Amino acid sequence: MSIAIPWDSLDLIVFDMDGTLYDQPPLRRRMAGLLAREAIRARSLAVVRTLAAFRRQRESLAHAVTTDFTVAQYRLPGQSPDFVRATVTDWMEQRPLAMLRDYRTPGAGALFRRLASSHMVAILSDYAAQAKLAALDLSAHYCVTAEDVGRLKPDPVGLVWLMDQAKTVPQRTLMIGDRDERDGEAARRAGVRALIRGRDFRHFHDPIFNDVA
Repeated sequence: MSIAIPWDSLDLIVFDMDGTLYDQPPLRRRMAGLLAREAIRARSLAVVRTLAAFRRQRESLAHAVTTDFTVAQYRLPGQSPDFVRATVTDWMEQRPLAMLRDYRTPGAGALFRRLASSHMVAILSDYAAQAKLAALDLSAHYCVTAEDVGRLKPDPVGLVWLMDQAKTVPQRTLMIGDRDERDGEAARRAGVRALIRGRDFRHFHDPIFNDVA
């Protein structure tokens, strides 16, 4: 059954970044190759283990309430927070940028251009997103990350903040993501409708986006 979205009745379209605006699996495979070469060069698995531990820490923090999220995410047992932050910045934020455009979700460029003429477009990401947005050759009116609001999805605080900035309401907002347990749940908690990649659509050429003005 096809899904109909009343695009004309929406003010704000909020996109997740990772896995939504670009395909993660092929990028992760390329990054895994770079990590393997780095481990061989350094004769150490320190970087690989740090990134894996950081991802696990992030997953656990998604379901915890903390008043110091920006610090807690880098607090790993037996490791310097400065080393963790530098490793994450290097391997998860900087190095992938040159590859991102190769994996942009089909139809994203045209969809963003069409939306920009009639809607406010926002990015709500658990990870740093502004540089990724530029690398993907996309632009948005707003870009908010977990560090900006101190909470990971499915906490809806970032989505609520975006609606406040756009001066709109849940009924006139749409969340587009790739993880129902994160993006979809954040939308439900905020009273916002959601589209989930892999469940509701595959890419932005799908018929569901044909009626975007």
